[in-house]
Amino acid sequence: MATVNTHHPVVTLTTDFGEQDNYVGVVKGVILAQNSHARIVDVSHAIPPFNVAAARYTLETAMMAFPPGTIHVAVVDPGVGTARDAVLVEAGEYFFVGPDNGVFSFLSKKDITQIITITRRKYLPKEISATFHARDVFAQVAAFLSLGVVPEEFGHAKKTLMPLPEAEMKRKNGDFIGTVIYIDHFGNLVTSVRRERLPGHDFLTFIDDHQLGPLRKTYASVPVGKPVCYVNSFGFVEIAVREGSAAEHFGIGYESSAKILIAPM
Repeated sequence: MATVNTHHPVVTLTTDFGEQDNYVGVVKGVILAQNSHARIVDVSHAIPPFNVAAARYTLETAMMAFPPGTIHVAVVDPGVGTARDAVLVEAGEYFFVGPDNGVFSFLSKKDITQIITITRRKYLPKEISATFHARDVFAQVAAFLSLGVVPEEFGHAKKTLMPLPEAEMKRKNGDFIGTVIYIDHFGNLVTSVRRERLPGHDFLTFIDDHQLGPLRKTYASVPVGKPVCYVNSFGFVEIAVREGSAAEHFGIGYESSAKILIAPM
């Protein structure tokens, strides 16, 4: 069960807002206006615009680095202002606040204590913008949650979260098939294939028609400029080019539909 440390509350932000505009500052200001003791940590504001799968990966791999009771706010919300729910989720030792659009679908059902659809207006402003729920809904809920307001005060319970099936790997004829879900600052390609779901034997790896060879342990397993496939520090299969960019090497961006194939040797 999660419990907020109201003496030293921690709130994280994961968004696609970028750094140029004032959106991030406004969201922080709303939280601090309600609770000046809140410690706000930026996980990332460089999520590619509207890319829910990238936000999901970013938050999933960052959340455990924070102390119990942390409130994780994630806003990559191409459906803002539509019928999609705004939710507060208690899972494990953490709280999660944001749109119910798949961004929290990494949470295990066995870890979820409750899902609250944010419907009660008591802690929200009278006027709610149809295009800035990060300010008018999610920041407000995070702020009052950090003050000790219990989740049930924000709305009513629901049973399930929206899935994000395109972020999952699939199995076909003994092979494992995935997609690129995140491209980091170095141009490394994070795939939807998780090492924990692969059997313990050796594999050959492919990206589209390019054979990358077996899974390696480190970048330095290949010469400079050569591609390499390995399991990253978060347990996902990742493709890189040693001292280069795999995204540039293979001509892959978020709009690409590259297929990752992991085949038992």
